[in-house]
Amino acid sequence: MELDSKSVMDVLRKLDIDTLHHANTIQTSCVFLQHGRLLSRGTVDEKGIEQTPQKSDGLDRRYGIWYDIFLDSVDIHARASSRNFYGPVLFRFNLDLLGEDWLPSVWITKKNPTEWKDGETAADRYYSSVEEFKARYKKGNFGSMFMLRHVGGVLRLTPHLRDIVLDDPQWDYQDTDVYSQAVGALRASAWQGGLKSLDILKRQCPDACKCKKQYSDVLSDAEAKKKYGKQTAKQFFFMADDA
Repeated sequence: MELDSKSVMDVLRKLDIDTLHHANTIQTSCVFLQHGRLLSRGTVDEKGIEQTPQKSDGLDRRYGIWYDIFLDSVDIHARASSRNFYGPVLFRFNLDLLGEDWLPSVWITKKNPTEWKDGETAADRYYSSVEEFKARYKKGNFGSMFMLRHVGGVLRLTPHLRDIVLDDPQWDYQDTDVYSQAVGALRASAWQGGLKSLDILKRQCPDACKCKKQYSDVLSDAEAKKKYGKQTAKQFFFMADDA
C-alpha cells in the first residue's frame, strides 16, 4: 500500500532516524557501483548480469516484488550484533531521498517478506496509512522493509549515497587480507560508475558482536572448504543468507 514518502520521512525524522540502508554481497554491490545505482534483483536478472543468489528470490517473484528496491531504516548488523545475512556491504543513504519529487510514495512492510503467508491481505503485509505507520512502527525494527515500487527497479546512488560500511572478516588470501581485496574491488567498480570520491568505512564492532566468531566459523566450515578448496576466503565476495 502506497504511503506518501515525504510524510514517512517526517515520521522517521521524529524518531531521530536520518539514514536508510541497503546490505548486499560484494559481488552484487560491485554491479551496483559499476552502474551508479541500486538495481532491483529483477532488473539485474533481466539485463543478464550475474548476481549472488538469495534464498528469497523465489518468494520475491511469487509475491510480485522482484522488481522492487529494498531499504532498511536500521543497520541490521549493529542492531542484531551479528553479521547481516544479506551481505557484508552496507550502503548508507541520506533520509532526504524520500523527499524527492520523483519518489511520491513508498511501501513499508510489517514484517520481512520471507515471513509472508499465502492468503494474507495487503493490510496484513503492509502499513495501510501513514497514521498506522506512525502509531505502530518502532525504531530499531528491522522486520519492516521500505520498498520503492515505481522507480523502474533503479535507485541512483548520487546524490543521496553517503558512504559504504564494509565488514572486516579478518581473513587472509594469498598473503593479502580479504578486507583490502574487497575494498579494492568496490573502489574499482565505483570509479567505473563515476563515483570517484566514495567513502568506504571499515565496520567497527564492539566485543559483544557475534560477527567475528561467525566469520571464523564460516571459514572453517567443512562445506565451504569442499566448495572453495584452498580458496575458501574468496567466498567473502559472495556471502549472503545462503552462504
